[in-house]
Formats: sequence, C-alpha cells, structure tokens
Amino acid sequence: MLGSTLSAGALRAAHSKKNLTDLLEPISVELPRVEESLANQVRSFDERLGSQIQYILGGTGKRLRPSLALLAGGATGRVAEEHITLAVIVELIHIATLVHDDVLDEAELRHRLPTSNSRWGNEISVLLGDCLFAHALRLAASYATTDVCRKVSEATNTVCSGEIIQNQRRFDLNLTLDQYLDIINMKTGTLFAVSCELGAMLNAASSIVVKSMRDFGINLGIAYQVYDDCLDIFGQERQAGKSLGTDMKKGKLTLPFLLLLQHMGSDRREELGAMIFHNSQEEQQRLLKLALGNGVIEESLATIDAYVARARNNLAGLPANAYTKTLGTLTGYLSDQSRLLLKEIAVP
Repeated sequence: MLGSTLSAGALRAAHSKKNLTDLLEPISVELPRVEESLANQVRSFDERLGSQIQYILGGTGKRLRPSLALLAGGATGRVAEEHITLAVIVELIHIATLVHDDVLDEAELRHRLPTSNSRWGNEISVLLGDCLFAHALRLAASYATTDVCRKVSEATNTVCSGEIIQNQRRFDLNLTLDQYLDIINMKTGTLFAVSCELGAMLNAASSIVVKSMRDFGINLGIAYQVYDDCLDIFGQERQAGKSLGTDMKKGKLTLPFLLLLQHMGSDRREELGAMIFHNSQEEQQRLLKLALGNGVIEESLATIDAYVARARNNLAGLPANAYTKTLGTLTGYLSDQSRLLLKEIAVP
C-alpha cells in the first residue's frame, strides 16, 4: 500500500465524510422526481423498444449531472419543474454517450450490469444511443425560450466532437497534457457546465452568476474526469462497477500515462508506449511500479486538486445557502475520493 503517500490522518478524514447520497440532502425531494421522470420517458419511445430503453435508463449511476442542475437552481433561487426537466435532459445525453462509449471500448460491464452492447450488439446499441440524444433535444425544445435547446444542442455537439478527437488521437504518443485536458473538457466538462449554467439561467440569474456556475461546472468536470481516468488504471473492477482498463486497451492516453511518458524521456517513449497499449497483466504491474516510482500518482492528485480549487473559487460570488454549500462540499468529496483511490493500489 502507499502508506507513505497518504497519511493516516487524511484517510480518517476521508472516511468520516458522508457518502454522496447524504451530501445531496438539499435535493433529496427532487432527485426521486428526476428518477420517476426518467422512468416515464420510456413511454415516449416506440413500445417495441420499451424494454431496451428501460434497461438503459434504469442503471444506478451517480446522477451527478442532474444533481448539478438541481443544485444550481437552488443556489441561484429555486428548484422548479423546469429544473427537473433539465436534469432529465442532461442525464439522457450522458447515458447516450455512455452507450456509445461502451460500444467503442467494447466494455462488458456498466453500473455492475452487462452493457447494452454486450446484450444486444453494437448496431442496436449505437441506435439506442441516437434515440436518447434525439429525445433529449426534443425535451429541450419544449421550453418557452430557445436558449435551452440551443445550449443543449451546442453541448451535445461538443461532447461528441470530444469523443471523436479522442479517438483520432488513439495510440498517439505525441499527445500533450494541454491537448488531453482540452479533450476531457469537451467530453466531460461541457455537460457539467451546461447543467450548472442552465440551472442558473432558468432562474434568470445575472450573467455574472451564470458564468460563475458554468465555470464551476467546467472545473469540476475536468477534475472528475481526471479522477475517473485514474480509476480506469488504478481502480478495482469489483468496486468500480464497470469495466476497467478500457482506455489502455483502446489506446487512449490519459493523465497518469502522459505524466509517466514525460518523466521517462524521449529515449524510452516507444518502449513505454508499447507496454501501455499491449496491456498484458505483467506489463500492467511494471507500469504500476513505474507510476509509483516517478511521482505520477502525486501529480495526478495535484491536478485534480488544482481544478477542484478553481471550482471552489467559482462559488465565491454565489448566495450563501444550503445548495451553494453542497456544491462546495462536492468538491471536497471528489478530493477525498481521489485520495482514497490510493488505498486500492498495492505494490506486488
């Protein structure tokens, strides 16, 4: 274990934190309404697709993006029916991207259940994801203002573009840290940002507050994706509830390995790249040792902390209420989870 990297005091503090459900107590009434509304969306599809749509929407994900939409509403005024619909929209888009991701990554497990592609094949899964995208845009068009549909459409376009760019750069050992951060901003930061931004806009918040909420979403989203990328490498599949190691198998270079490539120097770049992409059990252990011995874990955590700090600063001008406090607490929760991830790393 990395006992020297993570102090006992830090571990105790992390364990003392509430779980995510407890942290979201200010929206404990609204979140079940989001779940109910998501379940009700099945009726909007052709009945012959009902069981498949129900299966995809019934996953037990963290619902982070819907939570952000609701919390942004509460932080800037009130949580209204429009925010419930917004929460459903952003979750539909997120689920659609996951369905497509699982096809691209050939993942077999998501939320501890078989992925749609492992059940029904790639062709049907791609089309199911497309159906979810289309339905989300239809819901976005139901608002009196066209701003919601425009923002949601732009965000969806950016998320998909980020996925395409990431796939264009697969197996690319020349990918830079800045390029990686730009990709994860497009893939993850964008949907976090639009959840927060529209949550504030629906309350007619000032342009300054709306921008603060958007920036908060971007920074939290980047921090979260870096954590998720670390989890893909250093996590345990049983606890994560999804297929791990898919980034390596598909040649997607993420922060820990980009940092490792940087540390090892140009003379070992090709050798290290071959180890990363071949991804055998033996090479995984060698890479883990290299990561542990070159400060990669600490640098990855420092990157997460930097974006978490930015997110906290974005909340400075918001009204002081339970919802704003919860948004701040979420940043601490992410930092704690990142550190707890170190407990799962064993050196053979």
